[in-house]
Parts: sequence; C-alpha cells; structure tokens
Amino acid sequence: MREKRESEIGGLLLSEDVIRERVRALGTEIGTAYSAGSFVLLGLLNGSLLFTADLLRELPPETEVVFWRVKSYRGTVSTGIPEGVEAEGGEFIGRTVLVVDDILDSGCTLSAVERRLRELGACAVDHCVLLSKQRPRLPGTPLPRWIGFEIPDRFVVGYGLDYNGRYRGLRSIRVLAEGEAIREG
Repeated sequence: MREKRESEIGGLLLSEDVIRERVRALGTEIGTAYSAGSFVLLGLLNGSLLFTADLLRELPPETEVVFWRVKSYRGTVSTGIPEGVEAEGGEFIGRTVLVVDDILDSGCTLSAVERRLRELGACAVDHCVLLSKQRPRLPGTPLPRWIGFEIPDRFVVGYGLDYNGRYRGLRSIRVLAEGEAIREG
C-alpha cells in the first residue's frame, strides 16, 4: 500500500519549524510565569501528547506532569460532551494546575476539566492550548492563558491531532483535505 504524501492529506497550515519555535516561546513564557512556585502540568490525551512532551522539555526539570484521557470528537465534529473526565483523579489539593490541550474548539473539554480539577481541590487552574479555533464559544468557557496559534474554524490534523486515530504523527499541522474524511470514514 502506497503511503500518502502529506500534501494529499491536506493543505499546510503550520510547518514543523513554526510549531517548534512557538512551543519554545511558550515554554519560556510559562517558565517565567511559574518561576516563583511549583505547578502540575496536566496534558489531555490523546491529542496533546506531542505538544505536552515538547513543552515539558522547555520547562524546568522538576516540573511534574500528569495525563488524563479525555475525548470529545467523533470523526470531524465535537460531540460537546467530553468523555472520561469524571473517571480521572489525582493529588491536586492546594495545587496550581496548567491544563495543556491540543485545540480549543467549543470549549466543553476545558470547562469540564477545570470543573473536575476544582472538585479535586486545585487552588488555581490555567490553560494552554496549541490551537484556538476562531469561532464563538459557550458562555463561561475558560480563556486560555497561553495560546500557540489562532486558526480558522477548519478541521486540522498532525502534531498529535487526528482524524479517527490517523495522522497524529505528522510533524506539521494540516487542514484535512475536502473529501479525505469521506474516503477514510
């Protein structure tokens, strides 16, 4: 079976080099913001795996990292109902938590995760997203303290973001080609 070229998957939105530069800058900003105290880095799986790992490399070596598995997409559409949040736990009483996610779409995931962290006793919750779609959000949606890139309201893949489990390993971020979802789905 012939492997698809990245250009067949979709048009380039963000190159590997652009992503790498922005993650380094975010690491510097976050490291400076939390220089006076400790915090827990909470990565949301599966989409933020690569972003969280690269960001962690830019932070002080004593940074604690935890992962939660949360899912809200079916195909190319957010269901609006994050699955798995209530099952997650951890030692967050009195802690500052930085939630790292791949993309801010409807805002339902960040809202649910923040609610759960507050239930578990977190004293402060900040958010960092690699991508923020330019679209309306639900009232009360947490605003990320750090955003890697503002992007159009299109379905994207690569650098951890997937379409039905595919394309996470791309080093760039691409807009899924029109019709690709139909052929793959």
